[in-house]
This record gives sequence, structure tokens and C-alpha cells, in this order.
Amino acid sequence: MLKRMKKLQEYLNGPESKEFLEYYSGKHFNGSITLIEEREPGTLHFEKGHVTKVEAGIPQAGVDLGVDYSKRVWDAFPKAHRSTPAIYASFSTSPDCNILGDDPIRNRQFNHTVAHVCRLYSYVREDKALWSDIQKRDAEVPASNGPVTIKGFYLRVNGIKVYVETNDAPDDKATIICLHTAGRDNRQYHDMMELFAGKYKMYTLDMPAHGKSWPLPGNNVIMDYKTYGKWIFDITKALNVENPIYIGCSMAGGIVYHMAQEYNPRAVVCMQGNDNTLRKSPVAEEWVAMLTHPGNNVAVTQRELSDSMIGTKTRQSRVDFIRWGVECESGLVKCGDYTETNNLNVSDKMDEVTCPVLIIEGTDDLTYSAEMAEGSFKRLTNCKNKKLKKIDGYGHFIIVENPEKVCEYIDELIQSL
Repeated sequence: MLKRMKKLQEYLNGPESKEFLEYYSGKHFNGSITLIEEREPGTLHFEKGHVTKVEAGIPQAGVDLGVDYSKRVWDAFPKAHRSTPAIYASFSTSPDCNILGDDPIRNRQFNHTVAHVCRLYSYVREDKALWSDIQKRDAEVPASNGPVTIKGFYLRVNGIKVYVETNDAPDDKATIICLHTAGRDNRQYHDMMELFAGKYKMYTLDMPAHGKSWPLPGNNVIMDYKTYGKWIFDITKALNVENPIYIGCSMAGGIVYHMAQEYNPRAVVCMQGNDNTLRKSPVAEEWVAMLTHPGNNVAVTQRELSDSMIGTKTRQSRVDFIRWGVECESGLVKCGDYTETNNLNVSDKMDEVTCPVLIIEGTDDLTYSAEMAEGSFKRLTNCKNKKLKKIDGYGHFIIVENPEKVCEYIDELIQSL
């Protein structure tokens, strides 16, 4: 273990230094990180992100921050895209996966710092070169200069100013209403809006308190899926749209099932979502509550989680935009969205869905798995027009990661109506 700690020191103070200090906020970290594998601990000591000392064992003052994983858990890192959030999601209830540290907010504030150290350690213990198992991302083709066919405007709905964007295409074929992922905004749909320009009219919403939309009275946010669905319906009426096609990703992917059950749309498209994301546990509740802690910088602590959901084939420029979305998040808004997600379960009413349903699943998403999508698909027992499309190599933010393929599948759906 001491040999491994010295190798980690070499990486963190050398080739990984810039990324660790800046993106993973190591420059703000003073303390120790302890890694334990099969009861064998090793510790790195940091001053402003630089490793000043390594030792085998636990420091005399005790564990500051760290993890205690069994060999089974460490061995799972390659299959989990070497992502600590993915590991924790898979093994959080297992006795051989423990988070160490007495101060929850300190642990949370530097979760991505510890996560990056764990990622590097997973290579060191296997005696593999860093990033040797990760393909290089394709570069984006430079976009040509010129006007963008997207227009923005405000609607006053239920007394709240709601921001909407449209590609202003004809509405004689179909009108698509687009719902963004948890904590983000309608910019996620810009590429799709341009791809469908002149073909299908799209409206993308900034839900209340998101993006450019105003919050609820008293600076409150929506915290349950039924209220969320009512807002979507009221915005739809304010737009004078009849027979909308609702499409949603992640959190909104689950909500479109509720829309199909309660509001009789023309069709729905669920991307990286599920009809049952109910998660009642002290760990989940503590994690969500931490989002509004005054010592928690959400734009920092969500970085590693967001990165872990991105597909391996996603172009770097699109990865950069997804990362920028994290920087724009609000703790209160994210708390509301995760509270909604952790309480959504409409699986018992899936047999009431009769409108056409398209499920799109990026298979690299480790939070919403292909098995979850297949479960939702099977529960659509009275839906005569349903399709499940899988896209290999892409992940959770599929509307940003591969808008071309998403538009292709949505076009097929609309042609079938």
C-alpha cells in the first residue's frame, strides 16, 4: 500500500496536478485522504492540493476523509467507468463500501476531490497506465457563422414569468414540447431545435426557477411530480398548443409518463427516465438536504456525479457544455428536482398509457440503466405504438450527447402517428 501511495503522490504532484488542483478543487484542500482496501490503509497528506507526505496506515489523528472498499468494490471500477458515484450507486448498501469522515459537509464539499484520487488509485492497483482504457473523444466540427433559428420569449403563467424558446417551425405536422433534466435549462435542446428547424415546431421550457424563469412566490421551487405536471399542462395551454408531443430527459423522462397518464397528449418520448424512481432512505434524504447547506457549493460538488453519467463516445465540446450546465446549477433548485425524482412512482398506472410512447436509452448511463428502461417498456401493456431504442456509447444527457440520433428516432415516431 505504501508503494501505491507513493505512485499516487507522483501522479497528483505531476501529470495530474493541473486537473486535480483546478477542476477537482484540490487547491482548496488541506488535510488527508485515506484509502483502504481489504483492511489495508494508506494515507495521502495534502497542503493546498499538493501531496506533502504519504504513509501506510491511518494517521495518528484519525481519518480525515476517505473510503474503505473491499477488493470486490475496487475491482468494479473499470466496469463503472472508473467513477466513484457509479461505484457508490452500485454498492452503497453493501457492508464492504464505506465512506469515511466525521464531517458530512466537509466530505460532501470535497467528494469530487476524493473521487478523483480513487479513480487514479484504481489504475495504480492494477498497474495500468492512466486513462489507457478510455478512448479519445472526437473533436467537434466547427459550426459555421450565421443566424441561429431559435427565438426566446416570456409567458406569464399562474402569475409567474416562464421563459420559452422555439425554433418557430411550422406547426402543421407536429408540435413538440421539451422538458430539461434536473437542475438544468432549455439550452440542452438547442442542437435538436436546429436539426428540426423547418420541419417540426419545438417549444423548450425553462421550468419555474430554472434558467431564465422566475421562481414560485417566496422564492420557492416545485418539489413533486404532480405539481410539475400541472405546470407543464398550464404552459401548454398558454402556448395554445393542442395535441402536444411531450419529450423529457432524466427527471423529465419520468414525468412524461405522468403526462401520458393524466393529460392525454398526442405522444410522449422518455429519454434516460423511468416510471419509478422512488428512493426512500436516510442516505438519500441526507444527500438531497446537503444540496442546500450553506457550506455546499453545488457547482463544485455535482461535477464528478455529472461527469460519471456522460457517454464514452460523446464529443468533447458537448462534454464541455454539459460541464457548464453544472456550473449554472442552484442548490435549492436541484434539491427540489431531486426531491421530486426521489418521490416519483407512476408504475402502477402504466397500463393506463394508450398514446404512442418512444423510449430512448443511452446505454452508457449508469444511473438510468437499460434494464430500467426495459422495465418501463414492459409495463406499457395497453400501448399499441411503443418503441424502445438503445444508443450505445452515449449516456444520461442524450439530448446533448447525440441529438442527431435522437432526432432520427423522434422523426420515425412522428411519421408513425
